[in-house]
Amino acid sequence: MNKTTLMTTLLAAGLFALPGTAAGFTDTFDSIDPAWTTDRYEPAGFGSAFFNGDNRLKIDISTADSATNRPSNFSSGFYNTQGRKRESGLAETWTVSGDVYISSDMVSGNNLRRTDLWARDGDGSESNAEYPIFGMRRFDPSDAFNPNAANISSVWRIWDGDTANGWVELGEAVTEGWHTLSITGDGSSFVYKLNGATVYTDNTVAPEAGLTDTFVQAYNFGDSNYSVYWDNISAVPEPTSLALLGLGGLMVARRRRGR
Repeated sequence: MNKTTLMTTLLAAGLFALPGTAAGFTDTFDSIDPAWTTDRYEPAGFGSAFFNGDNRLKIDISTADSATNRPSNFSSGFYNTQGRKRESGLAETWTVSGDVYISSDMVSGNNLRRTDLWARDGDGSESNAEYPIFGMRRFDPSDAFNPNAANISSVWRIWDGDTANGWVELGEAVTEGWHTLSITGDGSSFVYKLNGATVYTDNTVAPEAGLTDTFVQAYNFGDSNYSVYWDNISAVPEPTSLALLGLGGLMVARRRRGR
């Protein structure tokens, strides 16, 4: 499905938010919508770039923005997470999804890498906010900032704050190429899918209030510069509703991603 057909279909279904609205969205990154705003700390680059046959979102991480080089009021590790968010404005139920490109440097060598897709479920208060996260990391968890650590590996993982360590590492292999990550909030749980297959369900979440924001992030370890590519990031009503509109294949029939 090309971009024009994708957007026309979404508009007809009422699932594509026009610029300036906050009722879900689908972004194919032919350009950067100003609705994307800095979260925590602005990465070195957050732009549209032609890559692997199409326009994609390119996030650049630079050592110039590492903890030792940032202004003192941004020096804590909190600001190592660098990216942007977009207001989403969806009641239950919802799905956030995106395609991430896993490059060779994300699966081999003494490289420290991390990139994630986030959602925020809740009302305006942080006291009841939930932050489901799905992404990949390449580092040694016991020595995360050391590119020469003994046990550097690449792992898919999700955030479940009720588990012992918070992060839950998945058994599915991290391989080069495009992968689709999705998080569905159904009112009482978060369901995580990798390339369409359910890989984790978090049933211990607070009653959900609705999706407020969608985030895409990368992490600054301070050891090297690197880039991450994302595409087709969306926040839409839970896909089961699409079947009622005769659009059950929409999420599968995306535009060519150069696989």
